[in-house]
Amino acid sequence: GEVRCSLEGDIPFRLQSSHGSYYSVVTAGELDREQVSEYNVTVRAADGGWPALQSSAVLALRVLDVNDN
Repeated sequence: GEVRCSLEGDIPFRLQSSHGSYYSVVTAGELDREQVSEYNVTVRAADGGWPALQSSAVLALRVLDVNDN
């Protein structure tokens, strides 16, 4: 069946559908490591059944500074 995925919270990331039921977490804007160096992003997945089956996972995303000396 179909599975829908979403990200929770007001975060600078979004889900991008890739192949079939695979998704990538991509940035939705610029990140500044000096302001926020790590994000805990909750990904939620739910199917279309009744009742819907759902699960979630927390991703710890660390921001690196590519021009840090």
